Amino acid sequence: MTLRKVPAALALGLLASILAHGGLYGGEHAMGGGYHALLLQVALAGGLGLLVFFGLLAASGANAAVNGSVLAARLSERLPGFGSLCLAAAAWYGVAECLEPQHAAASLLAVPLSLAAAAWLVSLLTRAVVAVLAGAVLAAWRAAFSPRTTAWFRRLHSLRPTRRILWTRRRFARPPPIGLDYCA
Repeated sequence: MTLRKVPAALALGLLASILAHGGLYGGEHAMGGGYHALLLQVALAGGLGLLVFFGLLAASGANAAVNGSVLAARLSERLPGFGSLCLAAAAWYGVAECLEPQHAAASLLAVPLSLAAAAWLVSLLTRAVVAVLAGAVLAAWRAAFSPRTTAWFRRLHSLRPTRRILWTRRRFARPPPIGLDYCA
């Protein structure tokens, strides 16, 4: 896993561990004990931060992509793999269980299975959200905006059409002949 995938793995791993804990224990107790509200706030901030990050990344790559699936594939390269997401979810789950007071333990088979299922579900949902986000950003980026249309229009001063013959021929190239009556 590269270093640039670590923040996404940590944020998505926390979401997967909260989901796995909720699946294992239900509403029996809160994950993290007294730090439950802090863990939820960190998970919410991490999820929204990733959404904003991928939205900005999609906006910066919108000019170079042919369509939304190409942009989604480029963005999905920055998402962590299933193994690193399972590892991050297990680490968050272990930290949260250390913070909790004593309670009934889950079976040793159910914990890894629920963590793997939650990591797979979070990974699937994240890839779907990235694909929808890429398509939406590309559709908004390439939308043809029409200019503002005015509610009024300017009328021409002359409503009669101008005759073209006046522009092409010169009439009265010489003055009219003077009558003999008026010369005397």
